[in-house]
Formats: sequence, structure tokens, C-alpha cells
Amino acid sequence: MLLKLFRLSFCFLFLWACEPAFEETTVDLSSYQIADSLQLSAVVAEPLIEAPIDISFDNQGRLWVLEMKGYMRTIEGVGENSPIGRVLIIEDLDQDGAGDHARVFLDSLILARAFTHYAGGLLYAEPPSLYFVPIKEDLTPGKRMLVDPEYAVGGNVEHQPNGLLVNIDNWIYNAKSSKRYRLLNGEWQIESTAFRGQWGITKDEIGRLIYNDNSNQAYGDWILPNTLYKPGYELSSGVYMTLVQDQSVYPLQATAVNRGYLPNVLDEQNILKRFTSACGPLYFQGESLPTSYQGNLFVCGPEANLIKRNLLKYGEFQVTGRQAWQNKEFLISSDQGFRPVNLKNGPDGAMYVIDMHRGIIQHSTYMTSYLRDQYISRGLDSLVGMGRILRIAADISNYVPVDLTKLNSSSWVDSLSSSNSWIRDRAQQLIINSGNADLSAGLVVLLNESNNEIARIHALYCLEGLQTLSKKDLNLNNFLAYPRLSSHVLKLVGDHGILLSNQGLDQLFALQDSTIDFYTVRLLAKNFNNSALAYLTQLLDRYNQSKWILEPLAMSFAGDLDFFRKATNGYDSTLLFIEHVQKTTSAAANLEVIYTDNMTTGLYLYRNNCGTCHGPDGRGLKYLAPPLLNSEYVSGDPQLLIDLMLYGLEGPIEVAGLSYDFATAMPGQKVNTSLDDAALAHIANYLRNAFTTSPRNVTEALVKHLREQPRAADDTYTQTELYEKYNIQ
Repeated sequence: MLLKLFRLSFCFLFLWACEPAFEETTVDLSSYQIADSLQLSAVVAEPLIEAPIDISFDNQGRLWVLEMKGYMRTIEGVGENSPIGRVLIIEDLDQDGAGDHARVFLDSLILARAFTHYAGGLLYAEPPSLYFVPIKEDLTPGKRMLVDPEYAVGGNVEHQPNGLLVNIDNWIYNAKSSKRYRLLNGEWQIESTAFRGQWGITKDEIGRLIYNDNSNQAYGDWILPNTLYKPGYELSSGVYMTLVQDQSVYPLQATAVNRGYLPNVLDEQNILKRFTSACGPLYFQGESLPTSYQGNLFVCGPEANLIKRNLLKYGEFQVTGRQAWQNKEFLISSDQGFRPVNLKNGPDGAMYVIDMHRGIIQHSTYMTSYLRDQYISRGLDSLVGMGRILRIAADISNYVPVDLTKLNSSSWVDSLSSSNSWIRDRAQQLIINSGNADLSAGLVVLLNESNNEIARIHALYCLEGLQTLSKKDLNLNNFLAYPRLSSHVLKLVGDHGILLSNQGLDQLFALQDSTIDFYTVRLLAKNFNNSALAYLTQLLDRYNQSKWILEPLAMSFAGDLDFFRKATNGYDSTLLFIEHVQKTTSAAANLEVIYTDNMTTGLYLYRNNCGTCHGPDGRGLKYLAPPLLNSEYVSGDPQLLIDLMLYGLEGPIEVAGLSYDFATAMPGQKVNTSLDDAALAHIANYLRNAFTTSPRNVTEALVKHLREQPRAADDTYTQTELYEKYNIQ
């Protein structure tokens, strides 16, 4: 009898121990409004997760979550650098689409901001470094590898690189960054690229990048990444183009918004009118949403508790867009804790929403007393310890788990034709990571014979990633009916220095497709000879004064204008080109002045607090902040410069004869406890030394005197006020 009781007790304890540590979390979604024909569900929520900012799915379809638990837990931002961030693996033991267990993969992280599955491991960013850690079979981390010790140097959490987007060209791109990464032959490659965006980055189906900043919901590239890139050269078009002009938002209620007291920020009911915290863009492609949503661009608006839907339109060269609706949002909630900060395509073809669900989303560095009062009056200062991952689909009950590891390698090749972008992208990674050159034959067949243009592009880069792409695979005759595919082939042909025959150039020229012509100009400029010149002059005739077609020429011949002028016999269409090159090269020449400065303290403080907006070279960032280089605000009265640093600047301004009008104000630093009087003096003297010829005469006493003036910290200056105060005409 005792033996029987012992066996029963053992079985009970065994079954009890095998039950999951957590039950599926439930979330009241009654305050959420989703677009017609769609449904919303909670995949996982608190207490399993807290303050999620990014997610990634592994090859078996498991959900991984990156938490930023240290961010703004209090109104003062106390404990921000506490090592409490984590990477969690969310398990769905009953395979119903809802997480029921969480295990820790990495912990003790400090404000880690981005991660992704890549090359059999996890790539993650924890400032200032970028790391790679292999994933063992038991889902524990292997030995960590340092990829880049300077991934995110300087700035605060709102202005540091993030994203880690694995693109179709096998490079990893970031927002708020001018670097791209790749693992090749066991070595990490780091290259320069164009600077893009602020928080979040996505790509369209052929790999053009889309991003935003807090006040502009949709910037993007019209051209493929690094088609045109040269340090110190500023493109006039093609990169960092505004895709959607309309920045309107339609919240359900008044929300806590920084600087809501400024003109045109709020309407008569104190409801936000335009984006002030746009982030987390997503180009969606997945079969769990209707056809009308495929290829749409979605953008998070956490300050207004909503997600915006935009419709994109692709011309031969340009990309434009518009909001899908007026006075309506794709997803919106009256719950002011709803803070969507990122969006992702899922293995099941659904859209996934990363809801940080935090009360305070404005960093203390930029918080005004106005916003502080708003947070406290609404009780948002105490909203911590929460976080949700939401799923959007036409039918949330129709969840089918995806596990690519159960497929054989030939099925991975077939998966490149999937209508689900996540499956295509991950199949490409699996093929390349396998290192299986035997897959090349099937990839070549797909590249040359498929009726699916997107699958052919994926096949092209699978061959490139396997390092089995040959010159004969780049035969343009096979691709001329597919302009987007031809763009990629022309880019690779140019990158590999392959020369086209006159017959091939004749075929390209006969197409009269502006996108093809652009990449042809790039190819000819990179491989310039007399034959190329004949085609270039014909293309210049065709497009006359179109500046964008001149960009590849301007970049290639920036150091040898006289040669090009003589070669074209003073060709009329080169006049604009020469003018453009001279402008960009003269600006680039100023870079030498900046990096020879040895004012270490001021340089360090500038890069950590100012350079993320004004640029490391002081030339400003397009659509974000004006230049400091040769700025009269920096070179003039040092009191004006300190006033500007303490109290900020808003509205239109003029710098060196050029007008700038940004949607957001420059924040003042009067209440920023991390920048005392000495620190501001160091920054000011660095600015005057590095970017102007003015004397380094800013003292700590001067900063202290101006800080003590009876002016409210959030009483931001306008240019008119500063001009009147300092008698500037």
C-alpha cells in the first residue's frame, strides 16, 4: 500500500513539474480599433515580458523578444543604466499562436536596442558595441564575439543606431547609422553607407530601404543600397526622399505630447495634429492579411497610440505614397499605455506589433516641464512593468506554425518564391549559411527561368552569398523583361567591373526605362571609355537637365572635372553636373578641418550629445538639424550660442544664407543634469574651434550666468527673438 501511494505521489509531482511555468496571458483589447476585415490578438504580454522594443523569429518560428526594461522607469529616468535588459525566447507549447512560457537567453543587458537572427546565431546591439553570439542546440548562448566596438557611440537612447535589418543584398543595415555589416568567410565586414533614419528600418520587396524620423513618417531610397555612396559626397536625389508628404495623425483623444504648447502641434481640442514620434516602419507582405494590404507601408505613432497605413506607388524611378485614409487609422486605442514602437512580418504571414506599453516614452534629456506635468496628471509616470506583442490577421484563429528546419535544402530554394517576405528572406539566409554549393544549379535555374521576378532576385543573391555567382549568370539578355531584376544585375555588373558589349548597351538603351537608364549610367561611369562616352551623351540628351541621371557621373568624376569636360567637348548637359560636383566636393573638403581637432573633452561631449542630430562633421542631418559648420550661430556672440544651447531653438531659421524649417524644435539643455556648466563650455569651445575660426572664449562662468537668468527651461527661442536680443540685422 505504501509503495502504491509513493508511486501516485511521484506521478503527481512529475506531472506538476512538467506543466509550463506560466499560463497564456490575456489582454483586454476592447479599447482597440482595428481596420475592417482584420482581427487583433495578444501573442504574449506581462508578466512574461516587459518593455519589449524588438522581436525576431528563429528558423523554427519561435518568437524572441528584446526588452529595454531600464528605459524611463521614473519621470527622472533613474536607474537607466541598470543591467536589467533581457532577450527572451517565448515558447508556444500548445501551438495555438499564443506564448505560454518564457525562457531567458541573455540577461543583464543595458539599454540593448536591436537584435536579429543571423548566421546560426544572434546579432545584438548593446551600446556602444555590436555583438554576435552563436545559439547552441539547447537554446543557450555560445561564446560571444565582438563585431563592432563603436556601433552606437554617443547620444542617448533616442538617437543611437538600431535596426539590424538583413537585406536582400546580404548586407545588414541600420537606422540612425552610416554603417552596414556582413559575415563573409568567417570574418565580419563593416562598410560605410548613407546615413538613414532615426528609429526602425524596413525594406521593400526588392531591397530598397525605408525609414523615418520622429516628425516624418516615411523617408526612403529610390535606388538600391550603396548604388551611389561616397564619403563626403551628398546626393541630390535618390536617397532620403520623402515618400509620404502627409504627416497628419488622427488620435482618439488628447495625449501627452512634448512641446504641445507650440503652434500647430495640437488642435482646438488639444489633440495631436501631426507625427512627433514616428518610428518602427514596416513594408508588409504576408498571406494572413488580404491582398489590399500587401506592399503597404505601416508606421508606429506611440505618442498618439496608433499605427498608420500608407499606400505606396512605384514609378519607373520614383517611389511615392499617400495615407490610406483620412480621419481614420489602421490600428488605434484609447488606452494611453499603448505604445507601438516596432512592427514585423511573421512566419505565419501575420503582422506583429511590438507594444512597449510604457507610460513615459520621452527621454529625460528632451523632456519639457510641460510634458512632465502631462505625464503626472494622466498617471502615466507610474505605468511600468508591462509590455505586449500583438498579432494582426484576417482570421486570428487560423494560425499555422512554421518550421523551416523541417524542410530539406531544395525546399528552401522553392521557398524563395513564397508570397511571405519573412519566409523568402529566411530561406535565403538558410541557403547561404548552409554553404552548400550543390544548391547553385537549382538557383541558376530559378534565376533564369522563373516567372516570379522577386524569386529571381533572391536566387541572384543566394548565388552571390554562396560565392558561386559567375559572369555568365549575369547575362542581361535573360533579364531585360524584368526591370527590377535588371537593376540588381546592372549593379552587380558594375560592382564586379564587368564590361558590357556594344550590343548589350544597345539593348539597354532601346528599353527607354528610366530605372534601367540610371543603373546604366552608373555602370558606364564606373567603367568609362570612349564607347561608354557615346552612350552617356545619348542618355544626357534623353534626360537633358534631370539631375538624378547625373548623380553617377558626378560621383565618379568628382576629382577630374576637366577630363570629363574635354571628353564631352563642353557638352551642354554637363553644366548642371559640373555645378553639382563642385558644390559637393567643396563641402566634403571641410571634413579635414573637423577631424584634426584635439579638444578631446569637447569632442567627446559633442559626439555624445549633439553629433547624433548635427552630424559628426557638423554639416547637419537632412530633415533633422541644420549645419553648425560655418554657422553664424556658432561663430558670433558666444552668449547667443550658450543661450541657444540652454533654451533650444524652434521654427524656421537661416544659416549661412540657407533657410531651414524643421518640424521639431531643438531641445534646450538647462535642466539636463548630465551637462553642467563646464560641459556646455567645453562643447561651445569645441564648436567654435572645429566648425568656425572664432576664438575659444566661452567660460564656465558665462554659462553659469546665463543659466541663472529668469527664463523657463522650456521657453524656447525663435530666430526672431535671438536676432532682437543680440541686435542681429
